[in-house]
Amino acid sequence: MTVVRNLPEQLILAHAPWVFGGTLIVFIIGFSAAGLALIFAGEPSGLVALALGAGLPGAIFSLAIQRDQVIFDAISDTLTLQRQTLWRYRRHVFALSDARFAELQEIAETARPVVSVNGDLYPLVEAYLSGNKPRETVKLINDWLWTARHNRRHA
Repeated sequence: MTVVRNLPEQLILAHAPWVFGGTLIVFIIGFSAAGLALIFAGEPSGLVALALGAGLPGAIFSLAIQRDQVIFDAISDTLTLQRQTLWRYRRHVFALSDARFAELQEIAETARPVVSVNGDLYPLVEAYLSGNKPRETVKLINDWLWTARHNRRHA
């Protein structure tokens, strides 16, 4: 996840698969142009190119591309998990004091950060990612939560 804001009173993290989404858009535009060119040239195969070449990536884009955002707010004592796709927006708000820790959920060589709220684990992103980013995110969250609790006790 990308750090949007990291202040003692607020931590905001976001994840959006820009490269994957951009690649799908290039495919949609390319196959749409090719399919339309074939259709205007009188070739019925242009419909197949348009339907499969643009329709399939378009369907994947509308279902799979989503933006995730997590807001840890010490001032309002809230933890907000937001997920937005082309068709749906979901938002869950918890008391920050109920957030215990972040940890990794791992499958094979991939992982995703999750946060424990009242004993339940909530994934911060749906996809499992490779590389060190999930581990760095978990460390950042746990460090921020520790600092927020420490500051609250000494305020």
